Amino acid sequence: MPKIQPFPALFAGLVIGMLLLITSQFLISMNHLRVLNERGYSAEKLRVALLLEGPTYDQGWNSSALESMTELQKKFGFTLEVANNLKPEQIKSAAIKFASNDYQLVLGHGVIFSEPFNQVARSYPKTHFVSFNGDAPNPNQTTIRYDMKPAGYMVGFLAAKMSKTGKVGYIMVDKPPEYPQVQGFREGVKRVSANTSVVVGKVPDFNDSPSAIKMTQKMIAQGVDVIYTTGDSFNLDVITEAQRAKVYTIGYIADQRYIAPDYVLAAMMQDVRQCYRMIMEAAMQNKLPSGTVMYGLGEGVNQFSPFGPMVPQKIREEFNRELEKFLQRPVSYGG
Repeated sequence: MPKIQPFPALFAGLVIGMLLLITSQFLISMNHLRVLNERGYSAEKLRVALLLEGPTYDQGWNSSALESMTELQKKFGFTLEVANNLKPEQIKSAAIKFASNDYQLVLGHGVIFSEPFNQVARSYPKTHFVSFNGDAPNPNQTTIRYDMKPAGYMVGFLAAKMSKTGKVGYIMVDKPPEYPQVQGFREGVKRVSANTSVVVGKVPDFNDSPSAIKMTQKMIAQGVDVIYTTGDSFNLDVITEAQRAKVYTIGYIADQRYIAPDYVLAAMMQDVRQCYRMIMEAAMQNKLPSGTVMYGLGEGVNQFSPFGPMVPQKIREEFNRELEKFLQRPVSYGG
């Protein structure tokens, strides 16, 4: 029987081992690709566009969206393109531009994007369109709605507690998605005092600062001493104008106490970061739902900032007790 030479045997063993290793790595790679396909987009693949109707420096609605998406870009590694200061007539063409350039996710930060997205979505089924407070009739659309009536109730409660004149004001944009919060505000005021009157001022657009300033001046002339402003871009101007007249305000979207520390009672904040975090996590897993998704106080997306120094401890405690009672039965105030 011939004697086996050690070198050929060793060589054959090495070849067999390398073949097994290559086969194993191939199978692992194929499995990795299968998992990625099941989970959704890879960081390198996902292309995201963020569309804003206002400026990125408004210290409110628009700037919070940009800050949120920039943070999430660092975490997930997707590509991000931003288009801001879009006029209504520019939105449809902007959406088509991004969809036709293979952007998988187009985010419209506001209700104004809903209808243009409705018109475009069906023609670009590989792009998912997300907007706020609108409709989402196509399977590749999602609309995020904030349950604002409960938040409005609590703001109205605080405004009435802090009013000395018995007149509180609410400056809003005259659009249907804004109405539930006004209704909640009225109910919160009534809960405190049936004799406190609510003066509601309506402006046509979220970026219409001149009209909002005039409305602020008009309210102050009528004796309003607490104003809640929900105008996104014009909040800064309303709070500044009220401060000049030494009138209290309640901020919106972000913690806006820094604008006028001695005159902003608190702010009803919308945690846009949390909202976009949930959107992007779902998108990365290919689990972004179609239709309407609702967020509110119960989900922690709506929340209140700390109080300003002018709010007495007694009122803080009353407010927190009312909020706690509400959170235990949020459905009764749902809007």
